[in-house]
Amino acid sequence: MKMAAPILIILALAIAGCVQQQNQTSYKVNDNITITWLGHSSFRVDAWETAYFDPFVLDSSPKKADFILITHAHFDHCSAENIKKIQTSNTRIISTTECISKLSGKINSISPTEFFNYTFNDTYVGAYDAYSANNLYHKKGEGVGLLLNLNGTKIYHAGDTENIPELANLTQEKIDVMLVPIGGTYTMNVTEAVNAVKIVKPRAAIPMHYNSDKYGINDVKADAEQFRELLKGSGTEAAILQSAP
Repeated sequence: MKMAAPILIILALAIAGCVQQQNQTSYKVNDNITITWLGHSSFRVDAWETAYFDPFVLDSSPKKADFILITHAHFDHCSAENIKKIQTSNTRIISTTECISKLSGKINSISPTEFFNYTFNDTYVGAYDAYSANNLYHKKGEGVGLLLNLNGTKIYHAGDTENIPELANLTQEKIDVMLVPIGGTYTMNVTEAVNAVKIVKPRAAIPMHYNSDKYGINDVKADAEQFRELLKGSGTEAAILQSAP
């Protein structure tokens, strides 16, 4: 009977740890860099600078941005209204020509066919292809996947894409974290996303672009736990986040 109390405490701590893991909104890449999922395909990267990917979703009191990276011009990725909320006179915005035509400020266009880096001190941004061969919504050349390199730590936002052959080019980058869509319909489904991750071989993968009904995006449902299960033994950690808002 004397063991009951310690055992209950240990069990309670274990359960609390599991709940915390399941409800986490952020992923700590290393001591200096944290990634927060805001919802849908929107992420904030906190380091010595603050960067956003596709800020269609923001939290209630959003931090100002040093960089805003946008994969393509669709409304659920390129939101001029939300960009104004996080933009300052010094914010760098990097996106496709179609998207930046809707914006103002320090804007830089990038193309999936150019494969070059923008360099801002110790921050680099590059583009790769993102498209769906069998989907009219995401034609080749209209969108990009964006690589954010923070002094050697590489975060890749795949954009709205299928498991296309060009993803194999990313293997050479040695990606630390890959943000990958799993919702199907407009992008890869879970199985296709897992196969894409296994090609790229990032250290960690965070699923996105799924279960977005609350943002007015329908037909992009997926089971993130299936994504985690299928990645077991692959060498890539599946980090399942809850959206922040």
